[in-house]
Parts: sequence; C-alpha cells; structure tokens
Amino acid sequence: MTLPIKLKRGLKANLPSAASAGEPLFTTDTHELFVGTGESVVPIAASDPTLANRVEELEMHRSTVVNTYSEEFNTLAFVDSEKTTAGIVGGRVAPTVTPDFTEDFSTTNYFDESNSMGVTVNTTNRLIKNTAGIKNGIFYTKPITVPSTDKVTINAVSNEPSAYAFSEATRFSYSGSVFSQPMGFTDRTNRTWKVALVNGTGIYAKVTNPDGSLSFEGTILPFKGNTHTLPFQTVDYVVDYNNRVWFSISNSSLGGVVGAVNSDGTTYKDWYTLYLGAGTVIATSMTLDNQNRVWVFHSVASYTRLHVFSSDGLIVKDLTNILTSGPSDYLRSAYDPVRNQVTLGMVNGNYFKVFLFDSSFQSVRNIQLANGGKDISIDMMYDPVLDKYIAIQTIYTGSTNSYSVKLYSLHPETLVQTASVVNVKANWVSRLVVDGSNYHFVYSSDTELNKYYLATFKASDLSMIDTSVTVSPFAGKHYPFKDSNGVLRTLSLTTRYEANQAIDEYSFGASKATVTLEVTNNNGLEWRNAFPGEEITFQTPSTSLLLRARLDSPTENLSPELYGYRVITGSLSGEVIQEFVSTKLPSVSPVAYASITADQTLQDGSVNWYLSNDGGSTWESTVLGRKHSFKNPLYADLRVKAVITSPSGSVKSPSISGYTLTSSNLLLTPAKTGTNLTATMSADQTLTAPDTFTKINFNTTTHDELQQFDKKLNRFIAKTPGDYLIVGSARIKSPTTSPNGLHLDVRINGQLHKVLNSIVSYSNHAWCLNGSSIVRLQPGDYVELFGYSFSANGVIEATPTYSYFQIKQLW
Repeated sequence: MTLPIKLKRGLKANLPSAASAGEPLFTTDTHELFVGTGESVVPIAASDPTLANRVEELEMHRSTVVNTYSEEFNTLAFVDSEKTTAGIVGGRVAPTVTPDFTEDFSTTNYFDESNSMGVTVNTTNRLIKNTAGIKNGIFYTKPITVPSTDKVTINAVSNEPSAYAFSEATRFSYSGSVFSQPMGFTDRTNRTWKVALVNGTGIYAKVTNPDGSLSFEGTILPFKGNTHTLPFQTVDYVVDYNNRVWFSISNSSLGGVVGAVNSDGTTYKDWYTLYLGAGTVIATSMTLDNQNRVWVFHSVASYTRLHVFSSDGLIVKDLTNILTSGPSDYLRSAYDPVRNQVTLGMVNGNYFKVFLFDSSFQSVRNIQLANGGKDISIDMMYDPVLDKYIAIQTIYTGSTNSYSVKLYSLHPETLVQTASVVNVKANWVSRLVVDGSNYHFVYSSDTELNKYYLATFKASDLSMIDTSVTVSPFAGKHYPFKDSNGVLRTLSLTTRYEANQAIDEYSFGASKATVTLEVTNNNGLEWRNAFPGEEITFQTPSTSLLLRARLDSPTENLSPELYGYRVITGSLSGEVIQEFVSTKLPSVSPVAYASITADQTLQDGSVNWYLSNDGGSTWESTVLGRKHSFKNPLYADLRVKAVITSPSGSVKSPSISGYTLTSSNLLLTPAKTGTNLTATMSADQTLTAPDTFTKINFNTTTHDELQQFDKKLNRFIAKTPGDYLIVGSARIKSPTTSPNGLHLDVRINGQLHKVLNSIVSYSNHAWCLNGSSIVRLQPGDYVELFGYSFSANGVIEATPTYSYFQIKQLW
C-alpha cells in the first residue's frame, strides 16, 4: 500500500519560530530540514546530513494525486437514504418536518390504475416511469387521508434525465490545408482543447477558457521534414499531472511517434520515434497512471508494443511483443487507480481482446470477447463509480452489411463480463463520453449512407436510453467530447467546404424529462401545482387529498422516474435540524486530504459540513473552501455530511443545490514486507493412483511469518494482493516400473496454473523435478502443488533439500 508523507513544507522565509516537539519541517526553496523542539525550530542538516538527504529524496519522489467530484442532486446515486433526514427535491437539499404520509411505491395500494395513463409502477425498484413507447404519462393516487388542514407541502424524489438534440454546426478548421484525426478534451485547469492533425504541418490547437475566452490558438508540435503526411491511422492523448498534454500518432511513414506540450502550447518533448521499420504502425493508445507515467501502446504490422515514459519525458520501459499474432486495428487503454493497473482493449484477428497489466508492466490476465467479424470498432473506459470497465464493440452479423452494437461491463480484477446486445445497427462507433451515470457515443448507420446518430445508455445496467438523435448527414466520422462547461460537442471530418478535408464542430442542447406534481383537496375540482418544498394553502380545510404527476419526456426512449413523495400537513414550526449524508464518493485512494465548496443558500439558518474518509465511522468538521487533513490518511471511503438547521419561525429554510469535493493524497512507493514461505514434507508420500493428479502433502513450515500456510489442507492462502514467485520441487524415489514419469504443477484456487516440470524415464533411478512461476494473487486466493504419476506407487521423498514448496512476495 502506498503511504502518504506527513511533512510540513514551505518557503524558508515562512519558517515558523516554533513547532511541536519532534515535528519535521522542510524548506522547499533551500531544501533544508528542521525539527520542532516545542519552543523553537532547529536545523538538523548539520548534525545529521544523511537524514536531511533522505528527506529531500522523499520530497522529490513523492507525487500528488487529485480527484474532483461534483454533485448537483440530479439523481440519488450518492445519497445515503437511510441516514439522510432532510428532503432532496428539485435538485436541492432542504429540511422538512415529519410527514403525515409517505409513499415509496413498495406497493400499489395508493395507485389509481383506472385514471392513470401511460405509466407503470415498479414495486421491485420502487418507482413510477412511463410505459415503453410513451412520452407523456400521467399518474393518479387514490384518496390520501390526512389530519384536517388547509396547509400542505409536497416533497417528491425524482430523476429527470436529459435527452440531447443537435444544436448547431460551425467550421473548426481553416481553409487551404488537409485536416484529420480531430479530438476534443479538457485539461486539469478545465480549459477546453480542440485539436486536429494538419497534413505536413503539425497539430492545430484551439484552447479556450471556461468563460469562452481564447487561451491560445495555433500550431503545436510542428512536423519536421516531408514525411509527416497522410495517411495518419490514429492519434491519442493524455493530460499528465503537470497539465502537460501528450500526443501519440500512428502513421505509415512516421512509424509511431510521441510528443508533449506544456499548458501554454510550447514544446515540452519534441516528436520521439517509437518505431520506424518495414511494418506500418496501425493504431495507438495512451493512458496515465498515478505515478505520472505515460503508457503508450501501438500496433505494428504483426505485433503490439508498449512504451512507458516518466513525467520528465524519459522512457522507463520499452516492452516489445505484448502480442505477436498479427496487427491490432484498434487499441484502447484505461487506468484503474484503485488497483493501480492498466487495461488494454484491442481488435485482433476480428476478436475484441482485453489485457490487464500491473504497475510493473506485467500482463496478469486477459480475455477474449466476441468475434466482431470484419471492420469492427471498439472503445473502453474505467468507471470509478461502478468500479467496472465499460466497453463497446460493433458486431458484423451476416454475409451482407449487417451490424449490431454490443456493450460490456467488465470486472476490473477478473474481467468477468456482463454483456448486452443493443438494438443499434452500426458499422462504426466513436469513443465513449461519460455524462454522469450515462454514456454517449456516436455511430454510423450501416443502412443509411453517411448518416450519424448520437446514442445514450445507462452504465449501471447497460440499458439503452436513446438512439434517435440525428447528428449529421455528411460523410466523416464524429469524435464526441464534453467541454469545460459540460456541453456535449463533436468534431467531425467533412468535405462539404472544399475538396480538401476540413473539420466541423457540432454542439448539442439538452432537453430535460420532467415530473410535475399537482394536488387537490376537493376531489379534483381545483388542482394546485405542488412545487417541491413550497407550502400550499387551500381555501378550506380538508381531510382528504389527491395527487397526480405528469411524466413528460422529449423522446419515447427516455423516461423520468418518480421514486416517492411525502405529504406534510400544517406549517413549519420550531427549530428543525436535519442531515444530508452521502454514500461513498469517487475519490483518490487512499484519501489524505479533501476540500469542499458548496452552492448553498442559508436564509436565516445554517449549514455545517463534515467529511469522513472511513465510510462515516468518524466525522471530522470542515470549513468550506479550506483544505482538510484527515487524522488517519490511510482510509479510502470518502463521504460528506451536511447538518442543516432551520430556526423556529423561519419562513425560508436553508438549502443546498450542489457541492464540489476535491480529494488528494501524497504518494510514494516504499519497500514492502511480504510473504516469505518455505514448506516441506514430514513423511514420504505414495502416489497410489496412476494417471491422476494428487495434491502433495507439504505440511511442515520452516518460514511462515505471516501465518499464511494451512498445514491441514497443504495450501498457501494469500492475505494481501501482489505478485508472488512460486517455487516447487519434488524428488521421486527409484520406481519399480518402466517407463515411468511425473508432472509437477501449481494450481491456483483449484485450477491448473502452470506445469512446473515434467519427465518420462525409461530407467529405474531416482530423479528430481522443480520449477517456478510468477502469479498475481488477491486476498483469499490459495496455491497448491500437485503431482501426476504415470505409474502406480510412485513415491515422493520427504527430503527437505529435494522436496519443498516456496513462495516469495515480490510486490
């Protein structure tokens, strides 16, 4: 596990005159180390230069990892409903009094089926939504009995998703040049980058600030010579923790190249050639890990390669031959910060294949997904909320031009998949774009020439929301992204301006699905709008209420959802103190620091904020906008709590419309103390059954400091995740039959992992088999050694120098 460094840092001019006894202080400008005495601070460099050098080394090699999450209460995905006592309605959190009636749709007791139209009650998921194919449904309740009152407040919990529609298209490229491979993304200061390759020139970049003003525009990473020309196969990018932007290009004449620019567009690393040979570089992909290392994959004519660069631009790993069985037409890589692993998706031999790599660049697992047939396309991303890899693939389904789309949700450790074939006929899909709990992609129809559509699906269950938004009728693939203000855009190749290839920029407007509540206390003679949290006064008191909800959507494929409602009778009186509590939020892991800002209206009340990095077991008070340091920086379950107080007699209560949470930690990679196991046999073991795998009885340990070996079951059981070296050896006594032989293999969780050694002998003498293997284990995984005898009564000799079982944790 990586450990945060707790060290006070700053300029020497700001060095305090006193610090707590034993507290270390480090000056970032002069690189000096001081320690507090309780009454002053004293330097330790003169008395212990070795310690000072060590601290400076740690300071230089640690890295900051940051994650930012924003909540606007559009959904309840991160609301702890069991602990939250405040109301969450209309995208805001506000206090409510105890309701006189609550409906959560666990039953249909108050569902007026005869008057409701176009809606369905789902008691399993406890919600109401429009029936399939219906855009405008209406829900009626049966009469609700309440205490006699002329004042009522309705609070509802609903999900109102947005559907997108094409808004406008403008020209992005300038005339007179040939453009290709456009991309859009945001950097770590929330600026929007729109870039494209210009034939023979370089990368054209237009970078805008969140307020729309231009940061800079022009050519970056200019090409040199006359080889930087079409065709460019693919291009990819990453933004590192220094806000530098790295680009990787595959090109038939260039081979594969990597370059990087600073945040102002100036060159940081000029184009570096990865491969230049007889084969064409077909595809490339990039990703960034939490050590600020840039991973670059690229596919050459017959194999796939990996290169890794450090943050200072030096290559730290040049690994060839990840795959040696033909070209990969598509490469897509993603990073999992929870397990510090990289996944690579590729199209190889018409199959969608996925490989997992650990932080030391070792391939630890792979899987082959569906055969997509000819000309398939893919993409893959890591979803930190679901802790899954979300992937997409086109499938060629017949001898004619018939395609469909397949979605995947892959477990990040086992790659076990949940798959869904969707009703989309597409011969190409774009990169995926995250939009809250939904994903977007653009696809081209295989039945309508040059027709492009925008599709949206839920990541949680891979269900399709909408596939009908027309993007454009012009030839040219679209590359979607979200800008710094959350606006969905695409950049598209087009030939509609001139013969040379140009680029259009498309933007999309969101149309929201809505839930509108109304209430009556006179059996429907007069309906009143029930705005969430607002008190309604009727002309006369009543003991019976009717509610209705209109569920309106801009498309038949998208429905708003009503999760429940509360009826509160009478006016708000007395001080009300209620809480909002979140579930586990996306964050870095572990969480050493966090800061929160909030969009809140206090009125006459107050809101007090708390943070927890241990799942709510311990809450620590925090101040908005101030960096909070957790008492225990090793926990990784980040949550937020807000205590909302509305004073007695207040007409308007405090409310929260959203918050933004930034989590961070300081990481280094320390040495690890892990497994060091040696097990031997207490007695000879006879393998009485020929042609049968038999577990070898290693039941005596000489090294097992972590108590991970089960002597009764003759197995090692891992307690911590990591890479382990497994060594096995077995000596066979002189057999009485000939020919004879033995397999020695290692099994993980009962399944064959590797055959360590094998022998067939035609002479009757003793012999010894041994071998080793490296394997990635998770807590609970168990390892055993088995022997496979070719003849009956083969005997394994219990001599510790010949027959032994060893495991060493490498990392």
